[in-house]
Amino acid sequence: MDRTDEPGREEMRNLRMYLLFFLVFFIIMGVISALSFGTAMDPVSVDDVELDSALFKNLSWRNIGPANMVGRISDVEGVPGDPNIVYVGSASGGVWKTTNGGTTWTPIFDGQPVASIGDIALEPGNPDVVYVGTGESNVRNSVSFGNGVYKSTDGGHTWNYLGLKDTEHISRIVINPNNTDVVYVGALGRAFGPNAGRGVFVSRDGGKSWEKTLYKDEWHGISDMDINQKNPNILFAGLWRFVRRPWTFESGDKGGGVFRSVDGGRTWSKVTEGLPELIGRIGIKIAPSNPDVVYAMTESPEGTLYRSDDGGKSFRRVSEDKQIVSRGFYYTDLRVDPVDENRVYAVSSRLHVSIDGGKTFRRISSSTHVDFHALWIDPENPGRMWQGQDGGIAVSYDRGANWDYVNNICAAQFYQIYADNREPFYYVGGGLQDNGVWYGPSRNKETFGILKADWRMISFGDGFHVTCHPDNPDLFISERQGGGIVRTDMNTREQQDVSPQPRRADGAPVSELEYRFNWNTPIIPSPHDKKTIYVGSNVVFKSLDFGSTWEVISPDLTTDDPEKQKAAGGPAWPENTTAEYYCTIISLAESPVQPGVIWAGTDDGQLHVTMNGGNEWENVVNSIPDLPSYTPVSHVEPSLTSAGMAYATFDRHMLDDFSPYVYRTSDFGRTWVDITGNLPDNAYVWVVREDPVRPQIIYAGTELGLFVSFSRGTYWVKFHMKNLPTVAVHDILLHPRDKDLILGTHGRGIWIFDDVSFIRGIYKELLEKEAHLFRIRTAIRYAEKATRYGIGDREYTGENPPYGALLTYYLKDRIDDSKDLRIDIYDKDKKLIRRITGLPSEKGINRAVWDLRETAPRQRIEIEQEENFFSRGPRGPLVLPGIYTVRLVLKGQAYKEELTVEADPTVEVSHDDLELQHKYASDLCSMQSCVNDGLRAFDTLLEQLKERKNTILKQTNKFPEEVMDAIDSHIQEIMQIQDLLTKPEGAPFWTEGPRLIERLSALFQSIDSVNKAPTRAQQSYFSELKQEFEAAMIQINAYLGERA
Repeated sequence: MDRTDEPGREEMRNLRMYLLFFLVFFIIMGVISALSFGTAMDPVSVDDVELDSALFKNLSWRNIGPANMVGRISDVEGVPGDPNIVYVGSASGGVWKTTNGGTTWTPIFDGQPVASIGDIALEPGNPDVVYVGTGESNVRNSVSFGNGVYKSTDGGHTWNYLGLKDTEHISRIVINPNNTDVVYVGALGRAFGPNAGRGVFVSRDGGKSWEKTLYKDEWHGISDMDINQKNPNILFAGLWRFVRRPWTFESGDKGGGVFRSVDGGRTWSKVTEGLPELIGRIGIKIAPSNPDVVYAMTESPEGTLYRSDDGGKSFRRVSEDKQIVSRGFYYTDLRVDPVDENRVYAVSSRLHVSIDGGKTFRRISSSTHVDFHALWIDPENPGRMWQGQDGGIAVSYDRGANWDYVNNICAAQFYQIYADNREPFYYVGGGLQDNGVWYGPSRNKETFGILKADWRMISFGDGFHVTCHPDNPDLFISERQGGGIVRTDMNTREQQDVSPQPRRADGAPVSELEYRFNWNTPIIPSPHDKKTIYVGSNVVFKSLDFGSTWEVISPDLTTDDPEKQKAAGGPAWPENTTAEYYCTIISLAESPVQPGVIWAGTDDGQLHVTMNGGNEWENVVNSIPDLPSYTPVSHVEPSLTSAGMAYATFDRHMLDDFSPYVYRTSDFGRTWVDITGNLPDNAYVWVVREDPVRPQIIYAGTELGLFVSFSRGTYWVKFHMKNLPTVAVHDILLHPRDKDLILGTHGRGIWIFDDVSFIRGIYKELLEKEAHLFRIRTAIRYAEKATRYGIGDREYTGENPPYGALLTYYLKDRIDDSKDLRIDIYDKDKKLIRRITGLPSEKGINRAVWDLRETAPRQRIEIEQEENFFSRGPRGPLVLPGIYTVRLVLKGQAYKEELTVEADPTVEVSHDDLELQHKYASDLCSMQSCVNDGLRAFDTLLEQLKERKNTILKQTNKFPEEVMDAIDSHIQEIMQIQDLLTKPEGAPFWTEGPRLIERLSALFQSIDSVNKAPTRAQQSYFSELKQEFEAAMIQINAYLGERA
């Protein structure tokens, strides 16, 4: 059947002619005054321009998760007696809040300049007053920093900054329960060097001003603090000396210890009786039920738990069990049951409980992640407890006997990420802090989005680099801390240790090993050979068989300083977890332009390059101007266009210098240009990436977020757009096929900006135009399908992009009248098949979406309908694969681009089959339009007849009975016809069978929901419906024609 003979076209012409006569007739008779019918819709380089980030403020990122592995939690605070409200502080992902007991969570701190949280405190009796101390106090090698204290008086909706910028790491905030204007802040201070922002700070006016009352020197800070709830003049604080360097840390001395105040924190005295002299980190807690009982958890060679029964005047040792402390600098924390002074919880690598005042402990919470940092116990219901660890949060309602793992917060801490090229949608994954290596889809065909079940763990441990084999995207090389490299086949579940050095030295100094592998060992694939892998230790290893065998291709490229290869930790406790392994390679890259050009950067500030595959290496670091000596090389990025060009970033934050350092060379490192430009002072840089198409564009991932330069680094613009929160960006990818910009953040999971290619089209001349439509990425036509059902609201779902083609355009000025802006879509025959109105119309760059569908059927009633699993709004047929023309029209001026639509490459279907499907779907849409036009006409007639009847009844008590009968007869006849066409309004689908319009719609959705030709049964049913449709149109026209 030719398109010109599609069903309903002749009937539609007749229907409209009859309706015209009928309208004239009704107007003459005075029954109605007007009748309206819906109809179908009418057929410069910016390298020298300092762009403002406001240009991109209308655009949004999407967060794909995952939430399976939440990331390190620094604090959990609940409301006594209220199981619904809970606040969670993330080590590097801000503050989250639930108001429904953990079913859903909202990030409430995203607009602030820092994301690391140390402690949260709620005002007693008024949980809407929230204090947040920024900068976590678990000062491991990957710790971020804070900038002081924030306060909210409306439950976290808005925040006020209260100062204390130099504290950087806040361990505890306590509030006087009798006078809530009195607030105490325990500050640890800088983690990597000395400063005066340490000690106990007291405010007596709700945070408006602060006084430092406990302070020893620039090296001692506060590890913990507590207040006597019954006598708030009594407080305790743990004073701790700690400093971290890249190769070691020092914890403890004889100058720290437990301090006590009896005058509300004005003065402090050191408690020595019964406590060890050499002491590291301290956890201090007062038993709420009996304030005479005070516990001190200590990092000390003499003991781990001390108890006081005289209000903290003296202590006695009750435990030497090191398991309740585990790693002294990282844990050393405890809680006391609110109603039982002898029930003590040790918050450590494992969660332990004692019921005999600390003499013995047993482990609880074996079903959750390990490495605990937070525990909140409801003082009104001690059975309800919330815990926080390196893997997220969990809640217990039976004092820790059983736990519900509430992993629906996305605070994942990625170090590195990767992406493959599988079709139709690539997968992305990476290594996470203490949560292994995972991978999952960048998008999927699920109507619910990306679920936790879509993610799979590749390998265990602290996860870092990972790469997959180009020919087998389920075959991986990945690593855990300290060079633990494995090869994993996710199809067979076989995993083999393929590290060049199987021997490990966990617990011992790195000097005991032949080769030194960093905590975060670089593993990179060669861009020139699919089986070649490089790994960096203190030398460069090369494998030609995807990790089965290795050869050394370099000498030791580090300083090999023996003073920086000794045991870490002390003097309180030693610790060697590979986190302090030093004199190692931490960045490695091969030029994609010239094989054999390899760059290697080290943590002790060496930068080497070879131009012959490793036969000869040259140290080029001394050619870099104004770079302090021994600065770690955080990343090397070879140019995608020139073999001699490369970018290098340097990170000195672990040397107590948070400044960014970014350089570029164009001659293999002989000379360098500083391109740090206007990056913020504290935005130390983790990674830079060069745009693969327009190399002037550089992306920088920093501790404060993402920045982009259009001028190779002379000027930088923050690139957070509408919704990327403040978070450290540790890795960046630009997908070569899909043109997506992918971020691996250390605190908020993976974020994707779909199709960033528009940025390559921004030029100075463009910004002077009234409008501009950017080039459009190829769109994939695929079928969506829900494979889960009834997932509830607690399930975390990663966001899929909207279905269809992304249309990105620039507006020089805001468009106030929506009628002035539209998008028209034309097919290859220059036929208008879709018009999109109501577009985003803000000044700057905007984005709209075309869902690859033609104009939807005209509706009986034009309503906005929320789409869900059961119901979707009116839709036209999916377009065929091919080339389409997109026109952005602003006040009559058109801006045009072509769009290619392709079929799902994973589905085998012929173009003829898709054409047949399209013909049937289009015919069904046309029939729906005709039926709905008739229904809409009848609706109007019914309304006017009923109004006329009511008017007559009001105007006179007597009216010819035959007139009233005629009106009632018309009403009844119309309703009978309508009943043949559609179900009664509001009838549940199981009480009334489908009528014509419902059957047409159902068959349309059935045929249009896949990439297949209609089945024979569907074609037969279509013929049946067509006959029913034609009969219905005859009946409609006959009724209207008799009265025209």
